[in-house]
Amino acid sequence: MTSRLAFALPGTWLAIDPRDEEASFDRVDAAVRDIVGAADDAATARRRLRDQLRTVVEAARTSGAQGVFLCLEVAPGVRLPATLTVHAPSAMSMTPAVGTASAAVLDTLHRSLQTLEVAGIDTAVRVPAPDGGALRIHRRIAETAEVTPAEAPPVRTPVQRLEADYWFAVPDSKRVVLASFATPLGHLHDAMLNLFDSIAAAARFESAAPSLAP
Repeated sequence: MTSRLAFALPGTWLAIDPRDEEASFDRVDAAVRDIVGAADDAATARRRLRDQLRTVVEAARTSGAQGVFLCLEVAPGVRLPATLTVHAPSAMSMTPAVGTASAAVLDTLHRSLQTLEVAGIDTAVRVPAPDGGALRIHRRIAETAEVTPAEAPPVRTPVQRLEADYWFAVPDSKRVVLASFATPLGHLHDAMLNLFDSIAAAARFESAAPSLAP
């Protein structure tokens, strides 16, 4: 049996296994039809949303992610553009001298990320999470996004993308799991980090075959 990290996600999230390209794109297309509708006059909106979500799934697949979750609603009627991508790199483990205590594993990981000068490492903090907490680093990235005003052509507008990485130590092992959140709502930095922290705190490790089931 394999320890997997399960999440209790608030609201409605679309869980996708990005490793199967055809099946993952089919799930995205079906979700877009449910969200936007199948009317002919919604074709442009469907295409834009489909392309945005497919891009997220494709990036997850390219990075070797085991799962990706797309937020559809954080509460009934409340849309939230956010994603959660999960990596469980089997080749990444701490040195034999570290032992399997979560604190020791995360301390060693922290030092390694500092040595590698990973973007955002200066923000590193330990946050509450199961089995010894998680190491969180975050970064804000200035970029542009396409916004479509009502009954008007799309326009490019500057946004701040917030990325937050949560590193969890797998219990009784030297391995880690990475859960990466992303949202274009970087201007709501504190609120979004509070949301992501609460999701990390509610996560749990389960002994089960690999699965995307929340």
